[in-house]
Amino acid sequence: MAKITIYQKAHTRIDGSFTHGEHDPESISHMSRYAPRMSQALKDHIWAQLNLGYTTKQIYDKHKAIWWERVNAGQSMTRDDFIRLQNIAYLDRKHKKGSWRLHTNPTISIRSWVFQHPEDVFFFQDVGEINRTQVPFTIGIQTSTKCESMLSYGHNGAISMDATFGTNDMKFHLFTFMGFNDHRTGVPLAWIIISRQTVQDLIEWLKPLKNKMLSHMPH
Repeated sequence: MAKITIYQKAHTRIDGSFTHGEHDPESISHMSRYAPRMSQALKDHIWAQLNLGYTTKQIYDKHKAIWWERVNAGQSMTRDDFIRLQNIAYLDRKHKKGSWRLHTNPTISIRSWVFQHPEDVFFFQDVGEINRTQVPFTIGIQTSTKCESMLSYGHNGAISMDATFGTNDMKFHLFTFMGFNDHRTGVPLAWIIISRQTVQDLIEWLKPLKNKMLSHMPH
């Protein structure tokens, strides 16, 4: 028969004693003397740095530099001193996901995003309101900056279109329009995500994109 000890989310035993840190008499290794996870204060600091535009590598390098200063000053170590680049990258993924996933239901999330960014969507067909076997889900995205780039690099110039397949769980197709600047470097101009690819499907969203460009061209 095995004895099972239940630990609480606060990482204390049933009797209230600590299961980590200096106050845990049963800590038998170096790492077990520290908290199991980074502190909330450090998480908030990392998220603040991400909001300011710092990369995960920059945040990690800055953290390690501060850590070395503390070590040289003879200060005691904490769990936050053991974070790795992967820990910061994980928080970065959570941070980015929270910026575009507006609902746990993908359909509701997409509708909400389109509703909040009408100026960035030149074409949208919602599978929740139409028969998917006849009309595919389609969303065309182009920001105002990309619209200006398309007018600049696409007018009397060359525009290419490429598609990727099977890069997402729903197996939707991602089309990317590319223009070329004065250095002949590719510049993305617009994106289309579509659940089906036929000639008629392409015409359906190419027309709105063309009309948008014509409406922004100087007369």
